[in-house]
Amino acid sequence: MTVVEIPLRWGDMDAYGHINNVQIVRLMEEARVMVFGIPSGTGHLDDTSPQPLINLLAGVEDGVMTLISDHTVKYRRQLPYRGTPIRVEVGVAKVKGASVEIYYRFYDDDAVAVQATSTMVFVNQHTGMPVRLNEHQRAALANH
Repeated sequence: MTVVEIPLRWGDMDAYGHINNVQIVRLMEEARVMVFGIPSGTGHLDDTSPQPLINLLAGVEDGVMTLISDHTVKYRRQLPYRGTPIRVEVGVAKVKGASVEIYYRFYDDDAVAVQATSTMVFVNQHTGMPVRLNEHQRAALANH
C-alpha cells in the first residue's frame, strides 16, 4: 500500500459542497498515475514528470496499451471539498496473468469516505488480445 496526496480542484466540488461522485473516478486516475506512472506511448516525451512510486509501466513494450476494464466505487460517506489535498491509499489487490486489480481508499480525516477498485489490463494494440505481465512488472508488484 502506498499513500499519496491528490490536490483537489474547485471544479471537483458539487452544489452540496462535497466532492462530486463523478470526480472520484478522475481522482482515482490521478492517484493511479502517481503510483504506477504514465503508460508508454501516451505522449510522455521526457523525464521531467515525477517518477512513479511503483515502477509498473517502465519497460512496457511498444504496442502494448494499459486499459481500464472495470471500476467499482463504494461511497461510504460524503467527502467535503477542502483547499488541501486529499489522502488516498493505493495498493494492489490482485495480480493475474494480464491484469492488475488496484484498490483505493479515500480519506476524510481518518475515516474512509470512498473505497474503490480498478482493473488495469495490458492489451496488444494491434490484435486487441491481452498481454501477460512480464517478470519486471511482477517483481515491481511483489511487495505491494
